[in-house]
Amino acid sequence: MIIDYLLSKQGLRVEQADVSVSGLRFTRSKKGLVPHSAAKITGSFRITLSDLSAAIARPEVVNTLIAGIPGIARPELSFANGDDGGVKIIGSVEAMGRRIPMTASTRIALTGNRLVLSATRLEGLPLFNALPLQLLNLELPLNLPLGLTFTGVTTEPGCLLLGFEGADVEFDPEESRPQPGPKPPEPPPDVTAEDAE
Repeated sequence: MIIDYLLSKQGLRVEQADVSVSGLRFTRSKKGLVPHSAAKITGSFRITLSDLSAAIARPEVVNTLIAGIPGIARPELSFANGDDGGVKIIGSVEAMGRRIPMTASTRIALTGNRLVLSATRLEGLPLFNALPLQLLNLELPLNLPLGLTFTGVTTEPGCLLLGFEGADVEFDPEESRPQPGPKPPEPPPDVTAEDAE
């Protein structure tokens, strides 16, 4: 399920961004020297699982995840570190008049510009075992500026690290466009036969 339109209005908070730039070239503009291009940019975003939970594990999203499953209501879900570098979806749902805990193990990957959490195992009510695992798959579209691309995702305690890079990166063309020198004088108009009379 692609969830970009279900994200919180506040979007997704990135706790920390580390960026390394090499071969940075400045050009002259109306505002002085401004960055024009870079030979290479590398970096990473650190997203805490609590921030991911705040952006994704909202009623609109989780209700959509369980839509059409009879007897299950009012899910409460959050994200935590899982086994083997994955992320677990943990929480509970209301079923048969009581709250039932549930856990979904996921595999996490970056596919193009999408952060993908693919469910691999679901634990809780026996009826959960009958559910298709792809029901809990989440895809979060992420876009990078300047033609940068994601290189991979890893987990650390309590967070995700998303790597990115780019080569021969050009910055805002309006700001960094080289300013022209003074205009050359215009040549005199051609003299025609009519002018000579």
